[in-house]
Amino acid sequence: MILSKSLSLRTILCILALLNSLAFILASPIRKDAYVPETKTFYLHLYKAKLSPDGFERVVWTVNGTYTGPTLVVTKGDRLIIHVINNLGEPTSMHFHGFFQRGTNWYDGVPGQTQCPIPNNTTFIYNFTIPDQSGTFWYHSHYLAQYVDGVLGAIIVKDPNDPYQNDYDEEIVVLLSDWYHNESSTLISYYLSPASEGKEPQPDNGLINGRNNYNCEWAHASHKCIDKAGLSKFNFVPGKRYRLRVINTSAFSNFIFSIDEHEMDLIEVEGMMTKRHKIHRLIINVAQRYSVIVTADKLISNFWMRADLQADCFYDSSTPIVNLNPYVKAIVHYEGANHLDPTTKGWADNPNHRYHCIDLNVSNLKPLFLENVPAKADQIIYLNASFENDDFNINRGLINGSTYVVDIYNPTINQVLFENKNSFSLNQNIFGQFNTSEVIDIVVYNDDVGEHPFHLVSILDIIVYNNYYYGPYLCTYAHM
Repeated sequence: MILSKSLSLRTILCILALLNSLAFILASPIRKDAYVPETKTFYLHLYKAKLSPDGFERVVWTVNGTYTGPTLVVTKGDRLIIHVINNLGEPTSMHFHGFFQRGTNWYDGVPGQTQCPIPNNTTFIYNFTIPDQSGTFWYHSHYLAQYVDGVLGAIIVKDPNDPYQNDYDEEIVVLLSDWYHNESSTLISYYLSPASEGKEPQPDNGLINGRNNYNCEWAHASHKCIDKAGLSKFNFVPGKRYRLRVINTSAFSNFIFSIDEHEMDLIEVEGMMTKRHKIHRLIINVAQRYSVIVTADKLISNFWMRADLQADCFYDSSTPIVNLNPYVKAIVHYEGANHLDPTTKGWADNPNHRYHCIDLNVSNLKPLFLENVPAKADQIIYLNASFENDDFNINRGLINGSTYVVDIYNPTINQVLFENKNSFSLNQNIFGQFNTSEVIDIVVYNDDVGEHPFHLVSILDIIVYNNYYYGPYLCTYAHM
């Protein structure tokens, strides 16, 4: 190689270092298992259809004509392009539960916060990547209570470097849900009235992967109902190990999940890999997701899978639970067994524990990989959640004493970015303004007897490349 005399010593050293690095790269073996991110495209067609998930026929808000909707399987690093085709006859949206949406928060799917709702007979395309998350997630409508009527499904994000990938042979998605025979509009109308006294509508049933039986004697004679409509069945091959991804997609109900005679090793909590922890029962609240490993190591037979509704926790003890079987079941069928219903019994109660109105003991959940936590927060935000009657004797939720009033056709993100708005009325429940480098602690106190999931939505991320703005879309259509 001939080097010009005009080159400085620093330049020569940089060139030599670069050549040395290139030689190392060329000499290094190429990993055959290295994953190259892909673009995955999905079509979610929303429309209504008459279905009978538990034998009781009703109109269901379906995804691609089914309840539950299809499972979307992607890999960490992939780009997702999701076409939501709305033919529900009313507006909608789609939220992808558990994703951080860093830099793409306008695709978080929350009307009034990050987008306007999708009008009827309109297709909206969500377009985002998943660069740094993997695990068990789910998607659902975030418009009113449409997901209670059926607009939901699972999203599985595979990790090419899954630390447990050699510990199981197959994966199974298990969706748990409470189920209502009335449409959500009727339920909301009742709940937001003085007649409800602030008590949530009671579910009519519970489902495992969208199926269960219902006692049709409880149904009104005018309703079409089929006894013994059929349970979900999970086929196990003796000796195989299964990763069960369990998601509670309910509106209201908590479950105690178990499989007769089969212990479970818990390995994931909502996208966070944990150290293996052996349990008999998995207590799972609304919107929570867990992964457990189950080994098919019993004698060839059939076993009950159970998702017991914690019905004792619905209301105070003075409220009777009527026309509800809280013992929701599916069947685990070993290959080679007959096809009769199982005769197995559930795990015996530990006399030292009471399996009602309780949570999983979080002290037993240990992250597999430790993360550094900032020693001190720059700001602390305290949020007190409560429920109180308003001036019309209607029970409403409050944060720090204020009920949020949503304007779905003027999302907060649009007001901040397009109108440069930084002052909001009290009923917008906006707390604090922060710099991007600050560490914020959010302390949430639940002042209600019931359990409530909280959904974190960021409206601060924006991206600007070469003077092109990539962010929330303008709501160009009129209020419909």
